[in-house]
Amino acid sequence: PTKPTTPTKPKQVVPKKNTKATIGYITYKVTKSSAKSGTVEVYKVKAKKSKVTIPKTVKIKGYTFKVTSIGKNAFKKNKKVKTVVIGDYVKTIGSNAFYGCTKLKKVTIGKRVTTIGSKAFYKCTKLKSITIYSTKLKKVGKYALKGIYKKAVIEVPKKKYKAYKKLFKKKGQKSTVK
Repeated sequence: PTKPTTPTKPKQVVPKKNTKATIGYITYKVTKSSAKSGTVEVYKVKAKKSKVTIPKTVKIKGYTFKVTSIGKNAFKKNKKVKTVVIGDYVKTIGSNAFYGCTKLKKVTIGKRVTTIGSKAFYKCTKLKSITIYSTKLKKVGKYALKGIYKKAVIEVPKKKYKAYKKLFKKKGQKSTVK
């Protein structure tokens, strides 16, 4: 008689680069495939909620990935979202990321953002409050703030006030934005 064999468990495979996974109402795209240090970007958001929080990490097929960017057009023309909190591992907010989010009023940007893409908040006509915790911001793209609320307030870390004032100069916002 032969010995009964135990069924083998299928081996977990780390999701490959460009693999898309939807968690809740956010679709993520793998940007770096790695079991220990994988990264994803927010690819698309079908927000049914008015408040969206971009987490620091997400689990895809049992692996933890850092959310390091908000992709190009991720929230484009989303008519539901009013508040966005961007997690601390996000480094890049892509071009047109929040383009035309006409109900968006408040954005909180985490500690590691280095780049805000062109037209990132273009035509966010109700955007009144942007809070930036990052001290690493190096680039703000053309027209990033064009069409935001005329009396909007951008809060920045005290030690970066002068540098960021220069960085945000002429990005499309009205002169009444503080």
